[in-house]
Amino acid sequence: MSKASMMFKIVSLLQTRYIISAREMAEILETSTRNIKAYIESLRLEGVPIEGLSGRNGGYFLNQAYHFSPPRLDKKEYSALLLAEEFLTRANGFLYEQEIKTAFSKIKAAQGEIMGNSNLIDKFNIADSRGKYDISNITKNHLYKVQRAIFKRKRISITYNNPIKKQKTIRKVDPYNLLFRESSWYLLGFCHLRNQLRMFKFMRIEDIEILGETYHTPSDYQVQNYLRNTFTLIRGKQYTVEIQFFHPASVWVSEKLWLSTQKIIQLKDDSILFKARVDGLEEIKKWVLGFGKFAKVRKPTELIGEIVKEFEEVRQLYI
Repeated sequence: MSKASMMFKIVSLLQTRYIISAREMAEILETSTRNIKAYIESLRLEGVPIEGLSGRNGGYFLNQAYHFSPPRLDKKEYSALLLAEEFLTRANGFLYEQEIKTAFSKIKAAQGEIMGNSNLIDKFNIADSRGKYDISNITKNHLYKVQRAIFKRKRISITYNNPIKKQKTIRKVDPYNLLFRESSWYLLGFCHLRNQLRMFKFMRIEDIEILGETYHTPSDYQVQNYLRNTFTLIRGKQYTVEIQFFHPASVWVSEKLWLSTQKIIQLKDDSILFKARVDGLEEIKKWVLGFGKFAKVRKPTELIGEIVKEFEEVRQLYI
């Protein structure tokens, strides 16, 4: 990508968001933060009023008085847009299906017929796997309330129902992040009842009230650090696991990044040794059990015991 093209894209990003860090722009544009800062200095020399804000939540932003007409989408960008629209507007649990349809219509109308009358993507040639998703009708309203609370840094009160423990509690929570994992929405925040970070599933929130109290996110808090060693979302004691996967499971496991700490060692018999650090054993246990005879846990002994116990209890069901 040329320097001019990169600079255009930086200005476009700054116009679409109030504030964005050099690291975020570097990730989106697939370059280094050093290059981003150099491009920004070049734009400033050309008179583009890019301002900076230091601190943990700092970054760059444009003076509101500045207006720049962004370049039209190229073929790859337009193709990606069509593909995203097709997947997001199918019956797959996306909460804002109707809103995203109108948003995409506005984007395409603003771009005009940039691709002429040719269809880069034929929706009838796209197949997707519609997985499990939450069926609650109130999740969308809860999501909107929590978004408002996070934006205004307002504490919330939630009525939380835990059907597994058959327990209902009212909790004050400082909402930090919204998370979408395994086709479900979650709230991550500081729970004043438990005096620690907790995860709350939206399906189990019966009521939300935005309180007048404000909160401050700790300066050392980063959601990436919280989730680094979690297989999905549940945390616990940290373990180092070693699992041997036999063919063909060895192929399936090798094709994905399951954990940021994972290391995969190829063995001579077409099997692999999967090593990683995990928080808690419950989720990794479920994952291993799904592979049946094609997975063998080597470490830790606690996980080996859990797997053996699970298989024995299943065997008892069929006796």
